[in-house]
Amino acid sequence: MDRFTVALISQTPNPQQVIYGAMHQDYAEGFVWDERDRWPGEEKCGDVIVKQLLQGNRGHYGPLEHPQIVLNCGWFPHSTMQQIRTHRVGVSFDVQCLAGDTEVTFVQASGGLKKIKIAELYDLWVNGEKAIRERKIRGRKGERPGPYRRDCKTRLKKMNLRVLNEETGIFEIGHLQDVMCSGLQPVYRLTLSDGKALDCTTKHRLYTSQGWQRMGDALGLVTDADNRVLAITKTCTLMTNGVVRPDAIYSQEAWLTAKVNQGLTAQQIAEACGCSAEVIRYWGKQFQLSLPSGRRRGLKTLVGNGLYRDKAWLQAQLAKGLHADDIAALAGCSIESVKKWVYTHGLALNKRSPGNEKPWNKGVKGYKLALSTESLEQRRINAKTFTKRGSDSNFWRGGTSTERELIGAWTRQIAPQVHAKFNYICQCCGKSGGNLHAHHLVPVFADESLAYEFNNLISLCQPCHERLHHNHLEAEFATNFQPILEPKLWDAKPMPTGRKLKAHPVEVVSVEYLGLQTTYDLEVDGLWHNFVANGVVVHNSFRYTGQRILDVLEGKRELEDVFYLRPLGSYSDRQGKKYDYTEDQRQQDLDWCLQACHRYAERIHQGFAEEHARGLIPFDIRQHWVMSANVRSLMHLLDLRWKADAQLEAQKLCEQIWPHFQAWVPAIAAWYEANRLKKARLSP
Repeated sequence: MDRFTVALISQTPNPQQVIYGAMHQDYAEGFVWDERDRWPGEEKCGDVIVKQLLQGNRGHYGPLEHPQIVLNCGWFPHSTMQQIRTHRVGVSFDVQCLAGDTEVTFVQASGGLKKIKIAELYDLWVNGEKAIRERKIRGRKGERPGPYRRDCKTRLKKMNLRVLNEETGIFEIGHLQDVMCSGLQPVYRLTLSDGKALDCTTKHRLYTSQGWQRMGDALGLVTDADNRVLAITKTCTLMTNGVVRPDAIYSQEAWLTAKVNQGLTAQQIAEACGCSAEVIRYWGKQFQLSLPSGRRRGLKTLVGNGLYRDKAWLQAQLAKGLHADDIAALAGCSIESVKKWVYTHGLALNKRSPGNEKPWNKGVKGYKLALSTESLEQRRINAKTFTKRGSDSNFWRGGTSTERELIGAWTRQIAPQVHAKFNYICQCCGKSGGNLHAHHLVPVFADESLAYEFNNLISLCQPCHERLHHNHLEAEFATNFQPILEPKLWDAKPMPTGRKLKAHPVEVVSVEYLGLQTTYDLEVDGLWHNFVANGVVVHNSFRYTGQRILDVLEGKRELEDVFYLRPLGSYSDRQGKKYDYTEDQRQQDLDWCLQACHRYAERIHQGFAEEHARGLIPFDIRQHWVMSANVRSLMHLLDLRWKADAQLEAQKLCEQIWPHFQAWVPAIAAWYEANRLKKARLSP
């Protein structure tokens, strides 16, 4: 219970004045706003409310419902949240969202970046991509002829999503697991000092220099009842994508403008200052410069003397009767270059007259051996037996294939025998058939001497095979199969070389409320559950229970960080019967929670839906949620859940809510404490 936390997110300012205005309007004929300058102060309004509205239950209690307070409740058991939801309060949990125009960064095979708006990504995920051709007849499920969309989830899952390795700070590759719509949410725009902007809700987790924090908490955001920003009470730096080189010459407008005026392309400028072409294009966009694409005529490097581009020179050579190959020899370029520029200038090549030479095979008939079936079969056997192989072959090129290529070729050749040995069943997920791969239990990078060992191969389906290698799980997986060489003796897996892109902090300079917008979020598969949105590292969807359960098994979280168990001690039920909760009983409950984690992970690994596997989890998993209430509903909650026979955890929740209630409406809280607190009465 020491971990239970209730924090203030926002509240209606001057709540007792708001109640006073509503109460005054109930009994006044005029428009009370016209008298706003003559309203009493906040403290005096509280006294009037107690005297005229609360004491003696003489008034109309609707005015108490206008002021709102929003609280963030954390680390409570799920059962407590379920109880609170039955009262007149609003509860939402684990909601974090991004606006629809947020761009998600993917890494292409060529190394370039592809950015897709998250709303478009959701549309592709749910509705599929537009087919190139129209359907001519009805589909298998009765779909009408005409344009249609086809499912593309498999392709989207294979795309390389840029994620951050939180241990090294280096960006790596992850994959999509799910794309979801979170409905209408209040959205705020965060503007960073380097010009980046991110539109998200206050609950979205951002990776700051202090670790993962919700946006509202990281900035100390204070808002009013209409969600407008009143103040930012904390300085916050977010971890972002990109290379930090503030002194780089390409960031100087005068220098970059001079290079563009020289006609250099982005790639040529990048080579001159040691950065990527993407960086040059970014700064060109910042300075509103028009960079040459490098694909226009005249921008490519000249070949030879460049005379083949001159129209007058080409006309002179053609007038002499020269052909394309003769002109190419004079200009020092290829025949294709000459043809291109001849056609570009609207000229015509000189054609050669047809020759008088007779082809050697003109009029010669072919031949066919009249062999029996047995003779043909014997020829095939002889061809296999006496074929020259290796260095004896007529096609030998000196052994250009690498050893790694030869190992791959042998593995593919022997794969059918491996799959037959394991009855065509994936040894990881248990699925039968499909696209199976032969996998080395002891990888080639660990011990190359076992690369051609048949007993070192097992069958894996393609998704499992890719997951093992992408997430570097070879050693962990091999321990379940008793490999020939113990994993602890393996050599370290060689990592890719080259320049590594690291995350760097950038300060948030402003926050602006944009209004209610449709919001979206992603779920990421792999070790790191984050992605890059508009250049900022953000957390993927933290839905309900899923990843926290798996983190327990991987040692990333303590068991009691995820599950709630009462402390040791003496307790009593609602009938007053007492009992002891002993250390042995508590340890049994902890073991039961751990077993539930294993069952949950097993079902997820078998492909079960999260909501299906969730049924195996104990009910009192720890839960964070956001609660909104007005003065009247909050007193109703305190009446029922802070009485002596209420659930102990609910009493602790009310105990932590109470200081916020006192600071918010002090006069009403004082009256409530004197008349109703812990007396099990219903609030007005």
